[in-house]
Amino acid sequence: MSNRKPAERRQGRGTADVGLVAPASLAVAPSADVAWRETTVERWVGFWQSGLASQVEPSDVPALRRLFWLYDEIDRVREAIEETGRVVAGSQGQPRPNPLYKQVSEFQAEARQLEDRFGLSPRARLQLGIALGAAHASLDALNERLQAKVADEDDLWSDLD
Repeated sequence: MSNRKPAERRQGRGTADVGLVAPASLAVAPSADVAWRETTVERWVGFWQSGLASQVEPSDVPALRRLFWLYDEIDRVREAIEETGRVVAGSQGQPRPNPLYKQVSEFQAEARQLEDRFGLSPRARLQLGIALGAAHASLDALNERLQAKVADEDDLWSDLD
């Protein structure tokens, strides 16, 4: 259950809740880019298997592709840093951090913005008003599961005595 007030009790009612995540709006998940690394393809497939994919409209796919391209490029640049060294010689021969770190930082900043737009973190989902099934469980249901687990563990220990 969302920790937000019901819409009728809010003072600022301008933010609408998305509510529970519905079934996928795209019939088939778009295929991964053939130039992506294997790890990026795995992340792409994982995203399309998640509950968040159900909120993706066809017009969102280019921005998602850009996000996953950024993930792929970040991995490639990090690999290049490892190959060329974390510290390189500057113009005067002095040691300095590899300038590729700046590129990684820029890519990560853009990726964070896209992640927030698509609700790829708990805070971003909360701000977007998305309630995923697991996050939608009530406190009572969580307490019941915890009590059942404790009872099962107690039974296990009593059987060993």
